[in-house]
Amino acid sequence: MTLECICPKTANITQMSWVKNIITGKEPIAVFHPMYGVHIEEKYKDRVRFIKVSSKDKSLNFLKTTEADVGFYSCSITFPDGIWEKVIQVIQSDSFKVPHVPPTNHMITEPGENVTLRCPYIVRGLAQQLTWHRIKGDQMDTVVLCNFSEGKIYGSDYQEHAKIDCPTQGSSTLVLHNVTAFDSGIYRCHYIVTNGGNNTLLMSLIVASGTLDHDWHDLLIAGGAAAALLLLVTILIISITLVYRRKKKRRRITKTLSEALCATQTRPSNSYGRPTFNETPNVRRGSVSGQRDEIYVNYRDFSRKPKTRA
Repeated sequence: MTLECICPKTANITQMSWVKNIITGKEPIAVFHPMYGVHIEEKYKDRVRFIKVSSKDKSLNFLKTTEADVGFYSCSITFPDGIWEKVIQVIQSDSFKVPHVPPTNHMITEPGENVTLRCPYIVRGLAQQLTWHRIKGDQMDTVVLCNFSEGKIYGSDYQEHAKIDCPTQGSSTLVLHNVTAFDSGIYRCHYIVTNGGNNTLLMSLIVASGTLDHDWHDLLIAGGAAAALLLLVTILIISITLVYRRKKKRRRITKTLSEALCATQTRPSNSYGRPTFNETPNVRRGSVSGQRDEIYVNYRDFSRKPKTRA
């Protein structure tokens, strides 16, 4: 769990502290001093830490939250000219409900610009109360509350950052000055009119640096080059594998033909049989083929009628 606390002023910080509001008073959690550094109470020593001690972001990060961490927390920053304080309520996740309504407007801008958000009164009647919230992830910040009987109440992060007109009819206009990436999120406008009617409108705002597209462009180029290199290596591996297999197959065929040729041409020295490439080597008499080997014997030529001596 992260409790967000970003210093809205440019003045140097004298000291800042985090406390939890309990029934008996305020329970100290952590203190930051520019000269003496960070001090965390023993109870929270292994469970909390500052995210960015060296910057104006004094958000506090909780590890392994439990049900006991539900409650109200205060972030107080002391400047030479006064104190700035932000109160945060922590509730259980199943109690955090955000309207599942798609935003009606979408805006994209760059840091440093002024942004105007309009909330028309759709329900007829005089507006009695108007609230603007910023929703981001599991966090909802109050931008401003217009109570037409008591006036305007700005949230701590928007006291010097936002300006609103609160007419009882027509539409409400919220202006955010010098926006940063912190201002990105879903803005919810909720109003209640005198006859009991109410309405809620959602608008999305994205504050993106101009270098974001350039970074994405560089990232895409790098990714494309890596993909091309990977494809080239893959093709090379496949080509080498195919060539190797072809050579191996060629050697195997050549070896088989050589062995077959050698077997058919090899005969005993006293055999005069006619060589034939169709006969099966080492076929013995009485084999399946039923053929007999021809045998030739050297002998003297005698006439059919033998001569007799007188």
